[in-house]
Amino acid sequence: MNRLAAALMVFAAPALAAEPLAIHYNERPPYHYTMGGMAQGEGIDKLLVALRAANIPYQLRSTPAKQQLILLKANLQPACMLAWVGLPGRERAGKLSEIVYDDRRLWCTQATPDDVMQRLNKALRK
Repeated sequence: MNRLAAALMVFAAPALAAEPLAIHYNERPPYHYTMGGMAQGEGIDKLLVALRAANIPYQLRSTPAKQQLILLKANLQPACMLAWVGLPGRERAGKLSEIVYDDRRLWCTQATPDDVMQRLNKALRK
């Protein structure tokens, strides 16, 4: 019986690992930009502090704004788009985070889990 339990745990382990949350940003210096293959900028720095504090695994991706809108509308997987203003009606298309910088927020797909949004928002409020 112990071997069966051990085997099940081995097969279940990858399913238990959290998929990194895709964070899409467009090139907008000095807030978010790519230099030397790495995401940088004031907005990226503040966001990374919140993601780490909330213990949310992430993957940063440089993505043009129009492509971000396509991903948001498709709603195929959890993903967030950095630096969108919380205009009226946007909450119908996705989930808006607390402010990351200025009046800019993350606009996340509806597929983004509520608990991830809650942890992220709590970290952004600090």
